[in-house]
Amino acid sequence: MKLSKNTIGLIIAAIIPLGLEFIFGKNLLGESSIMYSILWLLVNYLFLMTSYEFIKGFIKINSLENVKLSKSPYILNIIIYVGFLVFVNIYFLQQMYVRDVEIINFLANPLFIVILFVLFLFNLQNGKFPNVDDKETTIYSIAKNSGFRDGKDRFNTVIGSYEDGLIAGNQYFPFENMKSVSKTKENEIVVKGKEEDKNYILNIGSENSVKAAREVFLNAANDNKIEKGKVNIK
Repeated sequence: MKLSKNTIGLIIAAIIPLGLEFIFGKNLLGESSIMYSILWLLVNYLFLMTSYEFIKGFIKINSLENVKLSKSPYILNIIIYVGFLVFVNIYFLQQMYVRDVEIINFLANPLFIVILFVLFLFNLQNGKFPNVDDKETTIYSIAKNSGFRDGKDRFNTVIGSYEDGLIAGNQYFPFENMKSVSKTKENEIVVKGKEEDKNYILNIGSENSVKAAREVFLNAANDNKIEKGKVNIK
């Protein structure tokens, strides 16, 4: 039987707390250890799966030909979530089993979590990844106004290009599959196209993302990578 990605992630997330319980046996928390172990497993799973998705997305995008894109938001995301994952394991190790090892005590200092959180807040200003609404027609949206967790593109964007298409976050869209690229009265860019067996719409409304996408499409039209008649964004 083939295990799902989530099941494998849950097993991996449980290995460390259960493995250390087996190795050390007696812990320092007594009866409270069960709740701590459950919390440890759940937090491990959360950061492990998030790290996996960011790494998988970055590898997918970075493997495209002739990528032109700011990679710093992707790399920072990976560093932040892997950092959270490492810190959580060190912290629970220190709380439950090891309190007299200087290096463990140093690395379990809450100052590290504060630094990671500040980096997280900073990176939220470095690009808006598209939200995906998977219906009969898949809708990808980089909204002009959206919630805090969606991020901003104040300092950077995750819009770029590769040899044959547009990159938006962890998604890429070949020029040859695009039916039209237009601009609304609100200066938003709307891309309509087809991927595999269904149609898609990509809405780009955030100001700096619009500027980056506009440059990609105009350059592509000038280089005859996309039919000029499909692009109406001037």
